Amino acid sequence: MRPAGSAVLGDPPGPLDPVPLELIRADPLGFLRSLVARHGPVVRHVVEGRPVVTVNDPGGVHHVLTANRANYVKTGTPDEQMLVPLLGRGLLTSDGDDWRLQRQLTQPAFQHRQLVTFDSLMSDVAQRLVDSWTAQEGAAVRVDRDLTAATLTIVAQALLGSDLAVGARFGAAVDAANRFMGHYGADAADPDGRREFLQAKRFLDQIVGLLIAAAGLDDTARADVLAQLLHARTGERPGGFSPVEIRDQVITLMMAGHETTAKALTWTLYLLDRHPAERDRLEREVDTVVGERAVTAADVPRLVACRNAIYEALRLHPPVWLISRTAVADDVVAGYTVPAGALVCVSPWLLHRRTDVWGDDVDDFVPDRFSQRGDVFAPGGSFLPFGAGPRQCIGQQFAVLESTIVLATVVAGVRLDIAPHHPPVEPEALVTLRPRHGLLMTPNRRPSRTR
Repeated sequence: MRPAGSAVLGDPPGPLDPVPLELIRADPLGFLRSLVARHGPVVRHVVEGRPVVTVNDPGGVHHVLTANRANYVKTGTPDEQMLVPLLGRGLLTSDGDDWRLQRQLTQPAFQHRQLVTFDSLMSDVAQRLVDSWTAQEGAAVRVDRDLTAATLTIVAQALLGSDLAVGARFGAAVDAANRFMGHYGADAADPDGRREFLQAKRFLDQIVGLLIAAAGLDDTARADVLAQLLHARTGERPGGFSPVEIRDQVITLMMAGHETTAKALTWTLYLLDRHPAERDRLEREVDTVVGERAVTAADVPRLVACRNAIYEALRLHPPVWLISRTAVADDVVAGYTVPAGALVCVSPWLLHRRTDVWGDDVDDFVPDRFSQRGDVFAPGGSFLPFGAGPRQCIGQQFAVLESTIVLATVVAGVRLDIAPHHPPVEPEALVTLRPRHGLLMTPNRRPSRTR
């Protein structure tokens, strides 16, 4: 399915020799950047006998993820291989009719009118986080894991109807699972990693089991996603969902619902530490817009600097750094042939660094660039932190609202500085893009604040 009259250029350019998987795993981001720098925006290489086509052309990306999306499925992709061991067949990993039903049942929980009702929850959890950090003033805290616990608490209550609150152990379990899944296919050579993954999975499954059991015993009227899954009946799902299917949906909502937001906030706080003038700007904005009270959903449209800082962090360090699909049939993408069975990859991390779209300062943290842009999530655009097309992240609006409220609350109450002697902060491309050594920061109460 190619535009009428468009020329077919043949196979995409690329390295002639097969590329060892170990070479890619050693530095995935560096490999991708060198690949398109050398060969252009559509590149073909071969890994373990399979053709891989990397698409870094905005029109080509739109074709794969939106215009001809039926030809590109998740089956047989790294996405599937990485995520299924932990998530099973939930909203992120399913295809076809199963995916459509899952999307239909979860969509109502993400309507704007429903999302804004969670603002006090988001603000309260964020304020408790600030209070815990200021209580440890001057001592190093694991900001990345604390944000993981906070965003999970929000997701559990908002989407799953649970008052679950977790500590650092959950963040450690997520880290262990991420490390192992990020090296999919290498489990035989890493028995320790596999053992650590299975321990983390058991712990996470215990949490999911408690959530489902509690919801099953609750006879009050509930509108959260878990309640809808438990009560799905004929016309939605004949016979209802099986225990395994419900487990897969719940753990998918838990993991996807908190992980990307936690990482976006982690990278934002790191970048604000590196750019104190931008941090000062955010502090002034929050003081003006919010003052001493709690942040609300009504404040978010006026928290422009906060939102732009988050968007710029998502541009530079998109948590979902790679999207992969399998081509069902032969196709033409941006003029180049793509054979059936090929792995087709789109990297938001690469797309966000196109100088023709973002300017020559693509590696710099410049939040103001988003003030000059219209709808950054418009179809066919070049900003894909939440994917694109019908499979665009269902929680995009939830994540933007949550991250803005949490960031504004943090900025209002505490300053966070990289801890002394912290190892260099560099991205590690596993299932999500995270700081390789975590993020240790030292909190200090803002002197101008009284709370």
